[in-house]
Amino acid sequence: MAGKQKIRQPIISVLGHVNSGKTTLLDYIRGSIVVEKEAGSITQMIGATEVPIDKINNICGDMLDNLDTNITIPGLLLIDTPGHAAFTSLRKRGGSLSDIAILVIDIEDGVQPQTREAIEILKESGTPFIIALNKVDRLPGWKTDKVCWTDNFKNQSKKLRERLDREIYEIMGDLNEYDLVCERFDRVEDFKKKIGVVPISAETGEGVPELLMLISGLSQRFLSDSLKIEEGIGKGTVLEVNEVKGLGTTIDVIHYDGTIRKNDTLLLGGKNGIIETKVKALLKTKPLKEIRREKSFERLEKTTPASGVKISAKNLDDAMAGSPVRTVSCEENKEEAREEILKEIRDLEIKTVPKGAVVKADSLGSLEAVSKVFNEEKIPISKAEVGKITKQDLLELKGSEDEYKIVFGFNTSVTESARKHRMKKDNMDIITSDVIYELVEEYNEWRHELEQKKIQEALSKLSRPGKFRIMPEHVFRSSKPAVVGVEIVEGAISPGSKFMNSDGDTLGRIKSVQESGESVDIAKKGDEVAVSLTDVQVGRQVEEGDTYYTDIEKDDLFKIRELEDEVSGNELNALEEIIEIKDKKDPRWKVG
Repeated sequence: MAGKQKIRQPIISVLGHVNSGKTTLLDYIRGSIVVEKEAGSITQMIGATEVPIDKINNICGDMLDNLDTNITIPGLLLIDTPGHAAFTSLRKRGGSLSDIAILVIDIEDGVQPQTREAIEILKESGTPFIIALNKVDRLPGWKTDKVCWTDNFKNQSKKLRERLDREIYEIMGDLNEYDLVCERFDRVEDFKKKIGVVPISAETGEGVPELLMLISGLSQRFLSDSLKIEEGIGKGTVLEVNEVKGLGTTIDVIHYDGTIRKNDTLLLGGKNGIIETKVKALLKTKPLKEIRREKSFERLEKTTPASGVKISAKNLDDAMAGSPVRTVSCEENKEEAREEILKEIRDLEIKTVPKGAVVKADSLGSLEAVSKVFNEEKIPISKAEVGKITKQDLLELKGSEDEYKIVFGFNTSVTESARKHRMKKDNMDIITSDVIYELVEEYNEWRHELEQKKIQEALSKLSRPGKFRIMPEHVFRSSKPAVVGVEIVEGAISPGSKFMNSDGDTLGRIKSVQESGESVDIAKKGDEVAVSLTDVQVGRQVEEGDTYYTDIEKDDLFKIRELEDEVSGNELNALEEIIEIKDKKDPRWKVG
């Protein structure tokens, strides 16, 4: 009689807004202090930790005994991500690699931009999830006497219990916008119809027993069929590509199906096509250790799902995070695996156009997430690749429109040659961030500045509508050129503009404008400045105390009308006076 088929541990992704407490929660579970080692206490890379069932039993106590199902899963594989985007790289054929997700929401901050983006990705991938409402201990007056939230809740004042319920209902209201029906976990009768909200404190561990109980119970009850281990081709997804002293370039892989053995032929996606190599070493952390941070590994002959494993092999320098990984045993399998990998890579919906911005990211999943958001924001992409930002990326922008001459870097770095080239160019830029919405925000600010710069450049080439009066006893030179002190009565004046009298007769040109001995590009209403005027002599064509106007030509008039929103109100007032004067002299001047 065949033995009972084994089941693997479910893969649980932990998502949430920056600083919501994702890594702190995992630290409590594994008893580590990874969060203190992160740059700025923000997770920079994806990490994986195996939590065996005996550890879960220790944390949950007798809670697991109260479930209406027997727990046979061997534990949980927890994936810590730097944000929602990395989640999309945790993929396998036909959908998300994660079996369940934990969405961490800060009770003080509520639903934030990254929370919203995470929800969209969870819904799109069809991944079931539970909400961990973090920092409940920060509610004023909250008493954390025990690790079980259920016990603590009973001991709070009625006022505080009502306050927590209000906070939960507010979150539920926000999530209702996404057609999500949520409820406090202990009030949920059917988890297929409602999403459970578990109040927790990642700092004190309060509520973590209930969270793990819920994850374990739901995994056992609803996912046991999909958790059955199948023999055959080893399948996985690359989390990270990194250098390890003594091993060279290695890949951190989430192994989710089949078996991977030492010396197996391995296929995965690379920057220049499919990489074929042999497994030199399979390295695994001990339970409760984080694959990113651990330096001591156990060497294995084979691995079974679901597990996080570090693989050492040749020719991994061009390996791409987010790529599918397959083992092969014969040429037929090799061709099948090659087609499967290429299809998964092609399935990334990255729409490119001939002229647009360049996007670089740390993984295929990140590229996919960025391109999706950019498509919604109508930011065209001409090139999207995994890797650092290089000088070549900037050169790619040569044919793009000015507003798209930008290289975006998501979770990636900038080479020195790219920095130097950027410094030489003032018509292109580099924007980097590890949060997609920040890339979009910074781009919108950059584009606004670019538009303002263009507007100012356009205005600087025009004669500005202005009305000025020569101040009495402020004649510094009477001619060749005449230098006089003037007051700007209305609008503005700038060097190079022609000027006229109140009869519409063109007199000469404003050669220069000076204020306190310094040349200026523009003088506005209320300013008193010295101007030099060509082709006139004080006492003949112009007089002290008289008022004059800039002589706006037809082409400048139309351009000023186009930029009307950027021109001051008093300039428009001056323009109306100028139009009236010129119309009296020649009613056809605008069409002549």
